[in-house]
This record gives sequence, structure tokens and C-alpha cells, in this order.
Amino acid sequence: MRKVHLFMGLAILLWGTSAAFGQDLFRGIQCDPCEPIFNPCDPCGGSGGHSTPLSFGGWFETGIYTNSHGSRSNGPMHPASKERTDFQLNQFNIFAEKEMNTRRGFDWGARADVVYGTDTGAMWCFGDQTFDYGWGLNRHGYGVSLYQLYGTLGYKDWSVKVGKFIGCVGWEAAAALDNTFYSRSYCYWIEPATHSGVLATYDVSERLSLSAGWTAGADCSFQNRYGDNSVLSGLALTLFDGATVHYWINAGKEYNGNYRGVNRFGDADIMRNDYFVQSVVLEWDVSKRFTYICQYNLRNDNFVSAGGTDRVTAYGINNHFLYKLTDKLTAGTRVEWLRDNAGFFGNHADYTQVTLGLRWDATKNVSFRPEVRYDSCKGSRPFAGGTRSTQVSGGGGMLISF
Repeated sequence: MRKVHLFMGLAILLWGTSAAFGQDLFRGIQCDPCEPIFNPCDPCGGSGGHSTPLSFGGWFETGIYTNSHGSRSNGPMHPASKERTDFQLNQFNIFAEKEMNTRRGFDWGARADVVYGTDTGAMWCFGDQTFDYGWGLNRHGYGVSLYQLYGTLGYKDWSVKVGKFIGCVGWEAAAALDNTFYSRSYCYWIEPATHSGVLATYDVSERLSLSAGWTAGADCSFQNRYGDNSVLSGLALTLFDGATVHYWINAGKEYNGNYRGVNRFGDADIMRNDYFVQSVVLEWDVSKRFTYICQYNLRNDNFVSAGGTDRVTAYGINNHFLYKLTDKLTAGTRVEWLRDNAGFFGNHADYTQVTLGLRWDATKNVSFRPEVRYDSCKGSRPFAGGTRSTQVSGGGGMLISF
């Protein structure tokens, strides 16, 4: 079976490389990999103000990550594929999209993303374990996800999105094309990866947009077998040219008999989770070459059942410093601290990480992202099989878009 996956990975690599270097037929809507992508709800950073017919495109990411302890696990890095130390195909994403343009009045749009690889566990509807949950999963950790499937309707400054779409809370996204670094931050652990619901957006002005809607909890589908309900709302405010603040909240009720796979109160009753997660993100183009991103995340969960109430919280600050050395080479530093009072990573502790990375855009469609990372944990030993509180790790991936 390993030979089958190796063959598939090589076949996809060769096909994607040929598409990236020599084919324009299926390029569709092309994101520029030389620029950071800042809007967490739009995988390609906007429509560019024009409407197009149905277009196709995609990307794939493959890479490897390892650590100084020689452990087979890199520890609590999200998604789970980054814990692995073997060479893997993280994502092979194909999308079809019809963009929406409302500058002249009414219009509609739609998008669908299908993903294969080891990252799909973070893209499934794992909140209620329905819809695409577990699709194609094999013993090597490869699976299939219908990462996005939504339609949009709009009229002038109004738009409404309905379906399954990328989580809006935070700055990073499950899609590899949206991120600067190969590995993920701790803050990403406490954010919803996807939403299934309805989201309306009103562009008040060129500097301010407001959004509000309903979702079936966090990381759930419309099947919604527990009857989850939550509010999703946010805003984007341009403070001055080059500086924008994004604020998002997702809050509501989720019903589940288990908490991370364990009934914490020892009874058979369905447990209610009242949760609240928010993020504040500042994106600031300090100069033509230097970009600074500051993110603050907070998550509160109240787990209620006949046995009592368990209140937990987690919060952190994540900083990105990105400097464009040349048109093709960008250096990045990520500095993060997260306080985990909820046991998201196994134990209550303080987690700190510093990541140094490079992004080399060999061509418009081919990028390499090597990095080295230092992690430290106060209050727990999550590394080297539970024996170490610090770790140096590193690796990287190749990202090809088409």
C-alpha cells in the first residue's frame, strides 16, 4: 500500500510540475504566491473586481518535518500530519469556481474544493462527524475532503454565502496556499477550521465591511445531528493605507456525549458545550518589503451535563514578521505564546514557539518553504514521547499551484 501512495505522489508531482511550468489551460483564478494572502475567508484574496465564467485550478503540497530528539512524532503541531516525520503528500486540492461581481448590480457565484492527502483530517466536518468525515481514510492517514462547497448571491454592497466554507476566525487556514509557513501555530488549534451555514456581508465603505450569520456549530455539516447552533460575525476595518484590523467571533451551543473522546462526568447524558471563540488580527504593510501581522485568540468552553459544569479556556498571541528580500525570496519569523487552560494539547500549560522560515518562489507557480522551529512548554512535556519540554524541529514543503 505504501508503494501505491508513493506512486500516486510521484504521478501528481510530475503532472503538477508540468502544469505549473508549461500549461495555462486550467490555471483559472491564479493567486500570486509571491504575496502574503491576508483574507482568511477568501482563498485567493479577492475577485479582482471582475466576474468570470466557471474556472478551474488548484495546488498540491508535499514535504517532510522532523525533530532533534529523533522522535517519530513532532508533538502538538496542527494539523495532525505535521506531527509525522515521514515524507508525505499533505494536500492535492482541485477547485472549481464561478466568481461574483456585484459592481453593476445582482450576481451570483459558487465554489467547490476537493482535497486528497494527509491534511484532510483538519478539513472534514469532524465537529459532528458527518458529511465528508472519514472519506477515503486509510491506515496511512490519507483521506479525501470536500473542503468547501458553497454558493453566493450578491447585490451591490451586499452578499450572502451559503454552504461549507473556510473558517473566518484567525489568520491561518487549513488550505496550504493561504499560509506563509509550512508548520502551523498553536493558535490555529483553538479556531474552527470550517463552517457550514449562512454568512451575510455588507460593505459599508471602502474601509469597513460587516459580516454576520448562522452556522451549525464549529466544524460541523448541515446534517447537524446534534442540533448545534452558533453565531458567526466579524468586521474588517482599514485603519489607514496598509493597515487593516479583522475581528471575528463564533459563539453558540454544541451538543455531544463526549469531550475529546471521553465523557468527563461519567454519565450517559448528552453534554452541552457553550463555546465562544474570537480573534483580532492586525495586518500592517509597514513598508513595501516589510509586513507585520499580530493575532490574538481567545476560546472559552463551558461543558454542561447532569454531572456538572466544566469551564475551560485558552488564549494566545501570534506574531508574524515577513520581509521580502527579493522579488522571489521572503524571510519570515513567527513568535507565539499560548496559555492552554483547556487541555487542547493534553495538559494545562504555557506553549511558546519561534519559527524561522524562507519562502522561495522559484516561478510564479512553484514555491519552496523551508523552516526551523523552537518549541518550549512550561507545565508539561509534550515532546519526545512525553519526556521533553523543549524541542528543535525543522523541515519544509514544496507548493505548486496551477
